[in-house]
Amino acid sequence: MNRIKIYLDTSVISYLDQRDAPEQMNETREVWEIFKKGRYEIFISDVVVYEINKCGVEKRKTLLDYLD
Repeated sequence: MNRIKIYLDTSVISYLDQRDAPEQMNETREVWEIFKKGRYEIFISDVVVYEINKCGVEKRKTLLDYLD
């Protein structure tokens, strides 16, 4: 079975740690749990990684932990 391919941009990943938008953060984390089950093939670009690396230390660590 072919998995559906999904490209995530920085804004989606950023909502994994968006404390000023708790509802969106929780929804994004719920979707992330679905992604972790392997039903979808997830892609990000080098630009996304570059933009995440420009975040503050704590947020950057949190987001990179999710991507790991």
